[in-house]
This record gives sequence, C-alpha cells and structure tokens, in this order.
Amino acid sequence: MAEESKETKALDKISEIMNKLQKTLDKEGTESKEGHKVHSWLEEHRAIHEIKRTLHEVGKFDKFDSAAYDKFMKDYEKVVNDLDDND
Repeated sequence: MAEESKETKALDKISEIMNKLQKTLDKEGTESKEGHKVHSWLEEHRAIHEIKRTLHEVGKFDKFDSAAYDKFMKDYEKVVNDLDDND
C-alpha cells in the first residue's frame, strides 16, 4: 500500500509538472517576443529532468543523474533570469 501511495504521489507530481509546462507553453505561444523559443525549450527540458527525478524517487527510472540535473537547473536559472531581465 505504501508503494501505491508513493506512485500516486509521483503521478500527481508529474501531472503538476505537465500542467505547469502546458501553461508556460500556452502563454509563450501567444507572445511574439524574441527569446521565447529558447525559453520554451528550457521549460520543456526542465520538465523532462523533473519527471525523471520524480520517477527515480519512486524507483521507476534508474538512469537519473543528479549531477546533470543540478547543472541543468543552475544553467536554466541563469538563462531564464537573463531572458526575464531583457523583457
């Protein structure tokens, strides 16, 4: 039962990640500012990394690399902050 609860929580988290990604992509699809394609790409890859991490946490994905995740998130934050500063 605890395993099912962990998996249910993981599915809920993945659903949240996907909903957040969809909202971001929908918003950016309506705006034509330069840099939004880069931001969309970053958001998609952030979601992929977070889903991999979530699946890894419940033992359903063995190839999660926390160092690669941490590096991506650091780079992600820098680029997104730079894009936001240019808006």
